[in-house]
Amino acid sequence: MSPTSGRFPVPPVDDRPLYDLRQSKTLASVLTLAQEIGLFEYLAERPATRRELARHYQVIPRAAEAIVAVAAAAGYLQNCAAEKIALTDLGRTYLLRASPFYSEIEPDSETHYELLKEAFYRGDDEDSGKRLAVELGDKSEAEIKDFIDLMHRLTLPAAGGLARQHIFERIGKLLDVAAGSGSLAAAIADYNPHIRCTLLDFAPVCALARKNIASFGLEEQISTVAADMFCDPWPAGHDALLFGNIFHDWDVESCLQLARNAYEVLEPGGYILLHEMPLNESRDGPLCVACFSASMLIFEKGKQYTLSEFEALLSQAGFVDFHSVPSYGYYHLISARRM
Repeated sequence: MSPTSGRFPVPPVDDRPLYDLRQSKTLASVLTLAQEIGLFEYLAERPATRRELARHYQVIPRAAEAIVAVAAAAGYLQNCAAEKIALTDLGRTYLLRASPFYSEIEPDSETHYELLKEAFYRGDDEDSGKRLAVELGDKSEAEIKDFIDLMHRLTLPAAGGLARQHIFERIGKLLDVAAGSGSLAAAIADYNPHIRCTLLDFAPVCALARKNIASFGLEEQISTVAADMFCDPWPAGHDALLFGNIFHDWDVESCLQLARNAYEVLEPGGYILLHEMPLNESRDGPLCVACFSASMLIFEKGKQYTLSEFEALLSQAGFVDFHSVPSYGYYHLISARRM
């Protein structure tokens, strides 16, 4: 499949090196925190599960999971029997204080480190004042614009890779839930002229999306609906619903509510589509994706889910025929079908 109009920009190379660079400060912050709380000394004495670590440090499970995922992806921890985590030779040699080769890690950004440390000990229900997507409806118009502009720059490169997936050949009407800048829908519409897209988001976000859609000359294919995806009804009559970078912002119960809402409004045989960067099944990489889970501690209520976790969520909501295909960079297009 090739672009029909050439209106939507497609980069000649993928952006994984840039994502790796952006997350480098998260790696340094996580390792600094792990040293400060004595994680490597604790695991040198006894391998432990992620839940055992959460109980030991009196933190929520996703906090322990995120720290372990980053340290494991970087090569300092490893999975072993009975879902336990142990030190690797690399971790034992360079990150244990008792080692003659011990090296103290320092954060690239003291501010980022303090945010991560605060988030590590914070519960999911505590108000941090730092959350972005999950509290977008409470932000000022200026704050919303800054956030949507940032997300537009981050998602624009991947949009073309998403749009070229063959599943869109079978879709006629697409609802993009929490669509943000509209970058994903714009690429899908440009590559697939038979598709009509509806973007659902808060009113100020829809206003920004319409400007982007107009810049690509796609107003006839894409419309907007102002709504809160958790509180307001969704428009029906679509044979596919897209969530781009949405589930990773939210806890499991919120994701399950979104999946159930999608099932209710989809046409029979319609598809739910998730565009996400999944963590691998052993939850120890890729490093960039693991670092995103640590970032979610600071800024949102979710984490980077594994493909099996996505499948369990969608199956619980009633969906069948779960599939996942790499789409661009670290992204996968995850799909499942309503009966």
